[in-house]
Amino acid sequence: MNENTESTTTITPATEPEKPSEKTFTKAELEAIVGKRISKALKGMPSEEEITAFQEWKAGQQTEKDKWDAMVKERDESKTALSAAMAKVEQYEREKFLLGKGVNADDVDYYAFKIGKLATDTTGFEKAAEQYLKAHPPAGTVQVDFGAPLGGGQPAKSENEMMNNLIRNTRK
Repeated sequence: MNENTESTTTITPATEPEKPSEKTFTKAELEAIVGKRISKALKGMPSEEEITAFQEWKAGQQTEKDKWDAMVKERDESKTALSAAMAKVEQYEREKFLLGKGVNADDVDYYAFKIGKLATDTTGFEKAAEQYLKAHPPAGTVQVDFGAPLGGGQPAKSENEMMNNLIRNTRK
């Protein structure tokens, strides 16, 4: 007998483990838990007053640095302006000196430049100007000799005058 018996197995689903029931907290308990965690996180952190004091100190330090930088910049600008003004005054004094020596107003800059190159620490501008003007008299100046003429009140004749007189057969 061949009986075919079928065995049926029934699979029953396994029961899931029970979930623990969710715990509910009161507002006071929740605030206490959050407060503990916040205090733990803030441990070692500066307070608002300390942060404000630090920021004020830092701003004060930056302000002092800015003030110092501004003063240094102003000092440097003043030095530059003073140097430029001193150079102008010196140039005007040189020009005035040269004008007094008879240099044409149009040529004063040229003479001041040339003589300025000759002036050194040991030789001042005035001394260098005297030497330069003696060697290079300004154009258009007339040199007058106030010395007394030689020989009977007659001025001494130059070689050119004597030659001209010989050619013209005149005696003067």
